[in-house]
Amino acid sequence: MTDPLLRITDLAVSYRSRSGRRTAVDGVSLELGRGEVLALVGESGSGKTTIGQSVIGLLAPGGRVDRGAIELQLAGGPLDLTRLPARAVQELRGRRIALVPQDPGTSLNPVRTIGASVAAPLRIHRWGTPDRIRRRVVELLDRVGLDDPERRAGQYPHELSGGMRQRALIAAAIALEPELIIADEPTSALDVTVQRRILDLLDDLRDELGSSVLLITHDLAVAAERADRIAVLRAGAVEEAGATREVLREPASAYTAELLADAPALDDESPRPPRLPGEPFLVVDRLVHDYGRGRDASRAVDDVSFAVERGTTHALVGESGSGKTTIGRAVAGFHGPSSGDIRIGAHDVPAERRDRALRRVVQLVSQNPYASLDPRRTVGQTIGEPLRNWRPADGGVRDRRALARRVATALDRVALPADVVDRLPAELSGGQRQRVAIARALIIEPELVVLDEAVSALDVTVQSQILELLEQLQRELGLTYLFITHDLAVVRRIADTVTVLRRGRAVETGTAQQVLGQPQHEYTRALLDAVPAPDWLRDLRGPRRPQLEVA
Repeated sequence: MTDPLLRITDLAVSYRSRSGRRTAVDGVSLELGRGEVLALVGESGSGKTTIGQSVIGLLAPGGRVDRGAIELQLAGGPLDLTRLPARAVQELRGRRIALVPQDPGTSLNPVRTIGASVAAPLRIHRWGTPDRIRRRVVELLDRVGLDDPERRAGQYPHELSGGMRQRALIAAAIALEPELIIADEPTSALDVTVQRRILDLLDDLRDELGSSVLLITHDLAVAAERADRIAVLRAGAVEEAGATREVLREPASAYTAELLADAPALDDESPRPPRLPGEPFLVVDRLVHDYGRGRDASRAVDDVSFAVERGTTHALVGESGSGKTTIGRAVAGFHGPSSGDIRIGAHDVPAERRDRALRRVVQLVSQNPYASLDPRRTVGQTIGEPLRNWRPADGGVRDRRALARRVATALDRVALPADVVDRLPAELSGGQRQRVAIARALIIEPELVVLDEAVSALDVTVQSQILELLEQLQRELGLTYLFITHDLAVVRRIADTVTVLRRGRAVETGTAQQVLGQPQHEYTRALLDAVPAPDWLRDLRGPRRPQLEVA
């Protein structure tokens, strides 16, 4: 390792909760060398993000450092960040330490332009005159690869794609050329081609600026491809740490070996074998969807058709802006198409999309668990809500004890502990929130479930458990899935058939075996080539664990 820039010693962090203080990080010691990438990997709730927040002094409300030291090695000697007053930490933030946050959709102020957000650290640190700052913002947006940076500086977050917003966040982080960049899941919500561009950008900036990167990720392939060193975290403690290749080639911890076994990969296993053709349950025929009208109209979906047999899984894959989510929401009845037909069994979705009976047939698990859960409702109230909304004669449950039993079963099915039932969403990790959203959708036992990036925010172990759960529920209940994802390794694992979308049009449709094994379209081949998969990692994964038992 090079000379350390960051040294963490015996760090312990806890959070205030209604039942008392809860330890999130317990006795963590780590070092990050100058110009290095150190990846923190582990399950949701393992303490990865808390460590990053502790370094930059941005712990969530109720969080505190209970013991330990976080030393930044500067020219004048080590500086213990845990002992500095808040104002001194603010002076370091942005100038010496910067953060690239996890969710570009919620990390940018929706009423401020992109230019204003990128300029914020420059203004806070009084970097220069307003004119000089404006020129610097355009230079930064150009540096991170945004086209027409002057125009982008005047746009608002909703006018940019997810990848563009993430680039803007990186531009703000590097504005003052900090020595340390904390990248907290910077690509977890991005498709594989945009993910590669963002990671390449971070590598280029690290080489150019000489910065060190603390990379927080649940994607072992990304860590294997991009990190010099890796630290595996579990329950707030370090399981093992060292050079990335050494840790992943010969893991000393059974938990690390389990992570490797659970990580999906394109070469892990054969896709599902093709099934004999059957009667389609979901039919999407020549679907078109426009946003806006007249000159302002934008075509999001353009003449897309596919059919899904009952009891199978059809995946929609493609880059951000390809129309995946628009199709999924149309199938779930959230908006009517501009033209075309959607049929689910005997239901004509455009005609019945406001009919409550359709909600018993199709349910949606949306992409963002932060926005899809009511922050004022407990987990138990959220999961039980669909059952309370129906009359008992239609399958609803009003008896409190019976409802509590159904909720407990739903929690167990998605591998959540029973004691989360009284927690609020703010007390859960991102992965736990997503499991609550899945439990809520499945509790009324629909026939079709639209899963919009439903496992993209989950760590590999929980992701594997959820995929096993979805497969087992499909076998037992005959469920049909429309699976929207940017993760082609997950597609290989769970999908029977696939449609590849680009700019609203279907460029390739077929069985998973055909599309992933023998892609016909150059765009599909480009997606496959962008999947992070270092050659030396390919043969390290062991056999998968037995499937979950579902109560």
